[in-house]
Amino acid sequence: MDRPPDTASSPARRWVAERPLLAYFALAFAISWLLWLPVVATVQGWWDVEVARWWHYSGAAGPIVAAVAVSALTGGGRGVRALLAQYSPRRGSPRWLAFAVGMPVALFGVAAVVIRLVDGSWPTYDELASTDNLPFSGVPLVLLAHVATYGLGEETGWRGFALPRLQSDHGAMRATHLLTIPWALWHIPTFFENESMMEMSPFEIGGWLAGLWMGAIFMTWLYNSSGGSLLAVVASHGLYNLFSASNASSLLPMIETIGVIAVAIVAIRLAGTENLTGFTPHGRRQQVRDDRGKASRCRPGR
Repeated sequence: MDRPPDTASSPARRWVAERPLLAYFALAFAISWLLWLPVVATVQGWWDVEVARWWHYSGAAGPIVAAVAVSALTGGGRGVRALLAQYSPRRGSPRWLAFAVGMPVALFGVAAVVIRLVDGSWPTYDELASTDNLPFSGVPLVLLAHVATYGLGEETGWRGFALPRLQSDHGAMRATHLLTIPWALWHIPTFFENESMMEMSPFEIGGWLAGLWMGAIFMTWLYNSSGGSLLAVVASHGLYNLFSASNASSLLPMIETIGVIAVAIVAIRLAGTENLTGFTPHGRRQQVRDDRGKASRCRPGR
C-alpha cells in the first residue's frame, strides 16, 4: 500500500506539505516562465537565436508538471493517482462531457453565421485548420495540439490540483476569484511573445482579463457540475483555443468569449455562488477529493 512520503525527514517536503498551493503556484510559474523565456528573447530581440514560434506551447507544461510534483511530494503515489483519476471516463455524467464539447462547437456555428453576415463569406476550413504559432495545419492536428498543451497542461493544474483545494476552504465563487489572480499573472510572458496579445491596447487587456475571469467561473461550474471531470474541462479548453487561435475572422474569438461569458452569467444565476454546480443551488452533494483525501464543496449537476 502506498503511503504519503515522510515529510518530517525533509525540510523542503515539510514546507511543501504545509503550503501545497503556494508550492504549486511557484513551481508552475517557474517552469512556464523559464520555458517561455527563449521565445520572448527572440521576439523582443534580446539575442540573435531564432526560436520557433511553436515553442510558445511548451509553457503549458508548467501547471501539469507542478501539479504532479506537488501531489507526489505531499501524497506519494496515492496523491498522483488521485490527481490523474479525475481523467477517468467514469467520473461524472456523459452529458456534461457532451456539453463541454458541444458548447464551443455551437458557438462556432453562431460565429460562422455572424461572420457570413458581416464579412460576406463563411470561415474556411483552411483558416480554421491553421494558426500562426504551429508549423502544421489540419483541424485534427491543431485540435490535438491545443488539447495536449493548453488543455491538458493547464487544466490538470488549475482545475485538477488548485481548485479542489481552494474549494475545500472557500465557497466556489470565492475559490474561483482566488484562482483567477495567479491564472492571469501566469500569462504575463505571453504579452511579450504572442503577436495578438502584444498588440492589445489597455482597453483590450481589460477585456481579456474580464473574459479570463468569467472563463474561470465557467470552468469551475463545468468542473463541479461534471463531478470533477478533467476530461470535460480539457475538452472545452482545447476546443475554445482551436477556434479562438485560428486564422479565421477576428470575430470568431470575440463571439466564443461572449458565449462563455453569457453561459457563466446564467450558471451563476441558476446554480448560485456557494457551490456553482448544475442548474440549481440545491443539488445533491457529491464530494470531490484531492490527494489529501479532503473533500471540496461541489455537487454534480442534475
